[in-house]
Amino acid sequence: MKTDPQLASLLLERLDGSKAQVQADLIVGCDGAFSAVRKQFLRRTRFNYSQTYIPHGYMELTMPPDNGEFAMKPNYLHIWPRNTFMMIALPNLNKTFTCTLFMPFEDFEKITTGDKVIEFFQNYFPDAIPLIGDDTLKRDYFRLPAQAMVSVKCSPYHIDDKCVLMGDAAHAVVPFYGQGMNAGFEDCIVFDEILDQFNEDFCAVLPEFSRVRVPDDHAIADLAMYNYVEMRAHVNSKWFLFRKHVDNLLHLIMPKTIIPLYTMVTFSRTRYHKAVERWHWQEKVINRGLVLGAAVAACGGVYLLVKNPPNISKLVIRTEEIWSMLSALPE
Repeated sequence: MKTDPQLASLLLERLDGSKAQVQADLIVGCDGAFSAVRKQFLRRTRFNYSQTYIPHGYMELTMPPDNGEFAMKPNYLHIWPRNTFMMIALPNLNKTFTCTLFMPFEDFEKITTGDKVIEFFQNYFPDAIPLIGDDTLKRDYFRLPAQAMVSVKCSPYHIDDKCVLMGDAAHAVVPFYGQGMNAGFEDCIVFDEILDQFNEDFCAVLPEFSRVRVPDDHAIADLAMYNYVEMRAHVNSKWFLFRKHVDNLLHLIMPKTIIPLYTMVTFSRTRYHKAVERWHWQEKVINRGLVLGAAVAACGGVYLLVKNPPNISKLVIRTEEIWSMLSALPE
């Protein structure tokens, strides 16, 4: 397929090899991360474009049912975080789980035999081996090579009043926030709202669509990158888990003031870049509150010690007694 976005024309090649020139009122490029429509945008000046392949790939493995039922609880996202890599499992309608291993490409390349697959899983995911099965694990691991993940950013999303990009063609993201398809659907909702706002005048609609969507789509692309680090590493941190509990408690007490980032992104129409701005503000306020609370508690403890000093003589054990106790210990 070839397109001329400025003229809203397409040259299509049919299955029988014949070609047809099609003229349109508007071309909507929804043809994926490697968009042929977007390729024509690259010929224009003042069109910004970047793509980033992350150094990690992914591989899908299948966890079969256990006696006709799910092998694990189905209403959860299961995560095995291992700091530099991770595996997740999501349930399917046929009672299987799709297990996805995300890992640096060089680590995938080190595993070259079935025995090395089992050894790797014994070291890092031993509980998954009986659930997946040795033979299934060896078979699925070598069925396909590890696949790459790309993040695409561009702007603007339109050319004049003739062509507009949506979905992955405009903003392909890595999968770690689960928002790629949602962001594409939201493109459609926002475009429809702007159509109504400007009475379907494409001269006004398309520039406004770019103005509104570009900052949001760039924000979710960055969030998806960040969430990979959170899923594979941060969840192992006790401080991170403590902060999550604090966030949830504050949200319970003040549901309109403190809203967790995931809640804003996943369960509301809050614009992605506004959610990020609010998240940073909340992080600053909560962290400062925790520091202030710790400082007040420390000052209170010092004050109580000064007002009610402990009897040091009762706390000190004489050196001779300590030496006697140590000498009595068996060698």
